[in-house]
Amino acid sequence: MFKQVHHLGFAVHDLEKVIKLMKDAYNIEPDRRITISDRQMDAVMFKAGETFLEYLAPLSEESPLCKHLKTKGEGFHHIAYLVDDIEEAKKTLPPDAITKERTSNVGDWKIADLDPKYALGLTSQLIQK
Repeated sequence: MFKQVHHLGFAVHDLEKVIKLMKDAYNIEPDRRITISDRQMDAVMFKAGETFLEYLAPLSEESPLCKHLKTKGEGFHHIAYLVDDIEEAKKTLPPDAITKERTSNVGDWKIADLDPKYALGLTSQLIQK
């Protein structure tokens, strides 16, 4: 079902600090940077081979990312797996495995959030380009 890891998501407080670190330490420039208004966060993505590194920072205390940062601190947030077709993937998953589906604000793809109980407690997503 999984073709590859599409991206790894990381929660941070300061995207400018991440951008500087990636440029200075690894000579990598952002592939894209966007605001995700409905979730009150900014995102910056870096390309690492065929996989993206996605860094997310909250824009306000109301951002759902704030709770994550307060309880778990900066670091790993989620993993996203590329699939050919989310509808086809759903046929092999337990009926309650997908908790939410949406179109990405970051890229031109569809996202299906997986219930963490099917990923050893990790926040995981399926991505369809």
